[in-house]
Amino acid sequence: MAKLDGSHWAVTITDLPPGCVGVTQGRTWSEAQRMATDVVAMLLDIPEEAFEVVLRPADPDMANAVVTAEKAREKAEEAAKAATEALTAAARTLTAKTTVRDAGAMLGVSHQYIAKLAPKKG
Repeated sequence: MAKLDGSHWAVTITDLPPGCVGVTQGRTWSEAQRMATDVVAMLLDIPEEAFEVVLRPADPDMANAVVTAEKAREKAEEAAKAATEALTAAARTLTAKTTVRDAGAMLGVSHQYIAKLAPKKG
């Protein structure tokens, strides 16, 4: 949890083994994130690459805004993946019966993209 305290973010890390609490600060959100990661690595004596610190603002409105944006981004990434899979399937079906130019025109993408999605086997 990070609370804006004047010009610094004061960070309290509570999701640690019993009896362990980490406290740090940073001038910016990025610095607070890095410092929190350093503290956890030091307290648990593990490499920073072995875990991920998910820092949230203590202010409920700010925390809600961050979580809402993260969920929207995840949905957009899932939709983009589904769109790519659908375009790939369509490109394969269409190029089996027509040119990459016509397939691209049908799907509203470039013929180069169609050629990348459904390369000719040869």
